[in-house]
Amino acid sequence: MMRILLVEDEPLFRKGLAKMIAGSEASWEVCGEAENGLVAERLIAELQPDLVVTDIRMPVMDGLELLRSTKAVFPDIEFIVITGFQDFQYAQTALRSGALDLLVKPCSKPDMHEALSKADEFVQKKQMAARKEASERQLLQENALRAVFLRFPYRQEAAAELERELRCSILFVLHVADFLPEDRGYMKRDVPLLQYAVLNIMGELLDVFETWGTLLLIEAGRFALLLPAEASAEEERLLDAACSTVRQLLGLTVLVHNAGHVRSLSELADLYEAALAESAQSRVSADQGGKPEAALPVNRVRQQLIGAQAAALIMAGQAEALQQYLDELIKEMRAMDAEALPIEALSLSFALQDVARKQLEREYEARALTERIGKLNECRSGDEVCAWMKAETERFMQDYEEWQNRYSSNAVLRAVRYIEERYAEQLSLQQVASHVHLNAAYFSHLFKKETGRSFVNFLIDVRMDKAKLLLSNTNLNVTEVSGRVGYDLPNYFAKLFKINTGLSPKEYRKHTTI
Repeated sequence: MMRILLVEDEPLFRKGLAKMIAGSEASWEVCGEAENGLVAERLIAELQPDLVVTDIRMPVMDGLELLRSTKAVFPDIEFIVITGFQDFQYAQTALRSGALDLLVKPCSKPDMHEALSKADEFVQKKQMAARKEASERQLLQENALRAVFLRFPYRQEAAAELERELRCSILFVLHVADFLPEDRGYMKRDVPLLQYAVLNIMGELLDVFETWGTLLLIEAGRFALLLPAEASAEEERLLDAACSTVRQLLGLTVLVHNAGHVRSLSELADLYEAALAESAQSRVSADQGGKPEAALPVNRVRQQLIGAQAAALIMAGQAEALQQYLDELIKEMRAMDAEALPIEALSLSFALQDVARKQLEREYEARALTERIGKLNECRSGDEVCAWMKAETERFMQDYEEWQNRYSSNAVLRAVRYIEERYAEQLSLQQVASHVHLNAAYFSHLFKKETGRSFVNFLIDVRMDKAKLLLSNTNLNVTEVSGRVGYDLPNYFAKLFKINTGLSPKEYRKHTTI
């Protein structure tokens, strides 16, 4: 859901804009309103909207100055500028300063919706591109780090960043002693899946133990784990848990060697090779004939990108878009090479499991996942793998629906009570949504659906009702009443009050006390 801040000094026009947006069924929400750029600056820092719709001509601080100052601090916040015909020259300056679009007064509802639709699409594409860029950058870093371990050429521009991240860490070398133990029915073709499962089980445990670390597959069956030096108190528990979990769930033995402290990037290859040399098991493994095979490409970064996109759609409350995204992923993966498809399928499953644990509050169910990996191992065709992925996505969407139902029940009623108790505070949509354990976008959609009003308008109505009581039954002046109901600026409070009641606070008091 795209969160919008309206900035307009004419109250009636601002209210009209809010109604245009609120009357739409699209995923737009007015998260705040301001009467000039100075008030808007404070709200932007507090609310972090996706989009600001602002007039150009305003007192105190105009829209052009607001645009420039905001872009300097929050470059990702987009602007739509509203202008009159006579201000077209200023509008052109606004476009050069980074405004996304222009609207000319008086703008109609279709004009507004067209501009917002374009902005919504632009924001979503930009966010997706940013996530993809971050994932690709991480993949390049991982490839560079792997090259350092193996003494391969690597991008020198990556060296400085890797040096900063890894200096003063501890290197642990982990390897699977044998992928084909006699008590398991694994076959040679199962090794890539098992390797990927081991990598993700260890990655999950890093999250569970809340330990920062860099985990990387170096060669087939050989992994590097870099932990911060200060994590030494927890490292033994983490490594024991990794070995025992892999043994319990997959029947594989993982051996661990402490390679020592990393003082510089150039030491990594020496430490890695020394660790392998000191471990007799690593020199000759049952299935590798004395030399490790090259590892199949394992792109955990793609897995993280899938998880980030799914989490973003959940936070936006876009269930249909989430289902469509997962369906498109399966369709895209269906066209992949038959050898890579099972690993991509497992990647999708691990991504969804991670999102379910972090976003949907699902328990980590390693044994259940192991059973599903077993079913994936049994797949003999691309169609069977795709059917397996479909079952995984259906399970995830069921978890999502259960999570929504669990917190949607009485959520709005609890939110209304919370607002009634704390209306005098600087309440934000995010704060109230957190109180009822819902993400802000989904809560905003649910609140509007059940109350018929946006969160912002509902909060204003509550505050105005309290202000009416204070004006009718106390001797507090307007400034004191404004502060009592949550407004630091009496003039802004007075304008809101007149829009709400048709009377100024003083007129209302006089009218109700006669």
